[in-house]
Amino acid sequence: MEKRGKKCIPFRAAFAAVSALGCLFHFLYRISGSNPAVGLFTSVSESTWEHMKLLFFPMVLYIIIQWILCGRSSSGYLPAMTKGLLLGLCFIPTAFYTYTGVLGRNHFIADILIFFISVWLSIRTGEKQLQKYPYAGHALNISAIIILLCLTAMFIGFTYSPPYAPIFISPV
Repeated sequence: MEKRGKKCIPFRAAFAAVSALGCLFHFLYRISGSNPAVGLFTSVSESTWEHMKLLFFPMVLYIIIQWILCGRSSSGYLPAMTKGLLLGLCFIPTAFYTYTGVLGRNHFIADILIFFISVWLSIRTGEKQLQKYPYAGHALNISAIIILLCLTAMFIGFTYSPPYAPIFISPV
């Protein structure tokens, strides 16, 4: 995303930062001594749902920082980045369950690649959507905020009270 006279985070830097933070969040709960507060925002198990948190919270942090730096000048910023984040979040379970269904098991390298692809998809889709639709009405911005708040509540709430569903069960 580029705005004249504004210091926006370039794609490569955003990709590196979100990826690095997501990787850190994979281990932070264990490093913290299983601190329940840390677990609200980081992965507490190897479930697909917990791996989706590795994308969600670093991306939300990036979206907020980028909005502060240069996104406020475009009313379409929040809806565009929310759409990108949703695509990345959908990609993780879709890719994971597709390849494990075909191969019959998961592979560490494939799981890592899925994460990096989901980060790339999230940021790139958000940027492309913003280029295509730089302006959005009040209703779309409110919808994006509601979606992000609902997802935040779900990721936090389901950390320690997950529903009984395969996405919440660790495959290992």
